[in-house]
Amino acid sequence: MRALKKFLSTTSAIIVAGILSVSTATAQDSQTWRIQTLWQPGTANQEAFERFAKNVKKKTDGQINIIPLPAGAVVGVTETLDAVSRGILQGQHPATVYWTGRNPAFAVLGDLNAGYEDPRQAMEYFYDYGGLELLAEAYEPFGLHPIGVAWWGVESIPTNRRVAGVKDLEGLKIRLPQGMASELFAHFGAVPVNLPGSEVFSAMDGGTIEATDWGTLAMNAELGFHDKAKYAIYPGIHSMPAGDVSIPLKTWNSLSKENQKVLVDAVRAFSLDMIEALEKEDIQAAKRLQAEGVELVDWSDKDRQTFRKAAVDIWRTYGEKNDLAGRAVAGQIEFLRSKGLID
Repeated sequence: MRALKKFLSTTSAIIVAGILSVSTATAQDSQTWRIQTLWQPGTANQEAFERFAKNVKKKTDGQINIIPLPAGAVVGVTETLDAVSRGILQGQHPATVYWTGRNPAFAVLGDLNAGYEDPRQAMEYFYDYGGLELLAEAYEPFGLHPIGVAWWGVESIPTNRRVAGVKDLEGLKIRLPQGMASELFAHFGAVPVNLPGSEVFSAMDGGTIEATDWGTLAMNAELGFHDKAKYAIYPGIHSMPAGDVSIPLKTWNSLSKENQKVLVDAVRAFSLDMIEALEKEDIQAAKRLQAEGVELVDWSDKDRQTFRKAAVDIWRTYGEKNDLAGRAVAGQIEFLRSKGLID
C-alpha cells in the first residue's frame, strides 16, 4: 500500500511537472512581432499583409502573433532596417531597393529594371533558382533574415503625351529615382528628374515633368495622376519592385523548423494574394480610365526587347560593383535566358 501511494505520488509529481513544462514552453514559444510595411492603411497591399498576419497566427496555433503596422506607424519607410536591427521593430516589409546605398545587390535583387514580364517569373527565380539565398547574404551583415519576398505587379507609367515605343522617349521629362531606372531611360534620350513623392502631382500638373515612375495602373489612378496624364504605358515596361519580409536573424534561428516552414509558405501565399488583388484592381482601373478618355499604350514586342536589351548592359554595370551583386545579376540573366526573355 505504501509502495502504491509512493508510486501515485511520484506519478502525480511527474504529470504536474510535465504540465508546467509544457505551459512554460508554450509561453516561451509565443511571440508577438510588430512588423511595419511600406503600405498606407486601407490599401489592397496593406490588407493583403493583414491577411498574411492572420494566416501566420492560425498556422502556428498562436505561437507567432504579427501586428501589421502601416507605413510611418513607428519610423519612416526607409528607416525600418535600422529599427529592426535595434529592436524597435521585430520585422519589416520594405521595398528591397530601399537599401541600395548599403549594398548594390539590393538594387538588382529588389528591382531588375525591364527584366521580368510577370511577377510570378520573379517569384520562380527567388524561390527555385537561388535568389532568396542571395538576398539572405545581403541582409546578414545587418543581422536580418528575409523570410521571403513579395511582389505587387508591374508598374505603369502615366504620361502627358503618347509614348508608344523607345523612339518616343527622346526628350521625355520623367520623374525617376536615381539609379538603374534613370540610367535606362536616359540611354534612350529621356530626361530623368529626381523629385520627392510629395511634389510629383504638382510637377505633372505644371508641366515640370511629362511622366512619372510611381506604381501600378490602379495605384496611379487612385492618386489622381490620370486627371492630368491622358496616356499610360500599360502593361508596364520598366519596373516590378520586390518587397521582402524580414526579421532578426537571431529570431529566425530560434524558431522551430515547422514554424520556419509556415512563415516561408505564408510569405509566398501573401505574394500571390497581393499580385492577384492588384491585377484585379488594374483591370478595373483600365476599364474606368478608358471610359474617361485615357489611352492605354501597349508597347510592341520589338520595342520591349530593345528596351530590355539596353537594360542588360546596365545590369552588368551594377554587377561589377561587388561579388554579391555580380552573382545576383549573373543568376538572373541565366534564368531570363532559360525563359526566352533575353538572348
